[in-house]
Amino acid sequence: MSEKPTWTKEDSLTYAVELDGRRVDLRYEASGFQSGWAVYAGDELVERCGELMQARGLAMAIASKSL
Repeated sequence: MSEKPTWTKEDSLTYAVELDGRRVDLRYEASGFQSGWAVYAGDELVERCGELMQARGLAMAIASKSL
């Protein structure tokens, strides 16, 4: 990685990470028992995660292109 990732908290249910010009968004989506964190690369849903830390790890992997 050529630079340090930058995390931003837009509100309590929306976060983003930027690294090397790539942005990945994390959004909490409430939908009853299926509620959880959705990871988006641009407008594309990559995956839904039950835990914030799992979603953060996935977002970092996508932003650093290690997937």
